[in-house]
Amino acid sequence: MASTSGGVARGGRLVGEYIIGRQIGAGAFSTVWLARHRIQGTEVAVKEIAMARLSEKLQRSLLSEVSILGRINHPNIIALYDYIQIPGRIYLVLELCRGGDLSLYIQSHGRVSEATAKYFMKQLASGLQVLHANNVIHRDLKPQNLLLSTYDENAILKIADFGFARCVLLFLIILLFNEYQLFIYFGDHKYCINCR
Repeated sequence: MASTSGGVARGGRLVGEYIIGRQIGAGAFSTVWLARHRIQGTEVAVKEIAMARLSEKLQRSLLSEVSILGRINHPNIIALYDYIQIPGRIYLVLELCRGGDLSLYIQSHGRVSEATAKYFMKQLASGLQVLHANNVIHRDLKPQNLLLSTYDENAILKIADFGFARCVLLFLIILLFNEYQLFIYFGDHKYCINCR
């Protein structure tokens, strides 16, 4: 799945077999580009990560994300089509989700109907069921990490951003009596309830 090429194509920068277009997103350690396969014309999202900006731990998390997405294929989990490694950079070629994330959908539509919420929640549950069947925990589920294939209420929901995800063989939590409480914090603090 990994290839190692970069260059310039007519109309844009060439990474592997993909012509890089305009920027469509950015994070703390990555930039996401709209891209097109140079032969097939298929549009994809290409996540560019500068390895020098990542600590050793974050580099391991990135490789874990690639491993997880590379082995799971499900309609409600973002598809990883390819990853391309060149010196100092890794590019993840991902399924393009034109509908943005669930957070933007909620902001733009205001109150979401019960039927629409149920439609999206069924898809989320379906994706989580596959992750759990493959011994994967996401650890950063939030509206910004739930992408939509289109911008309407018939959109397919896709679980994305597996940077905090882990594979586990056994995940068992035992709470003894009511004097012991376990508070786990992963992801953004604003989504954590009962965090101390």
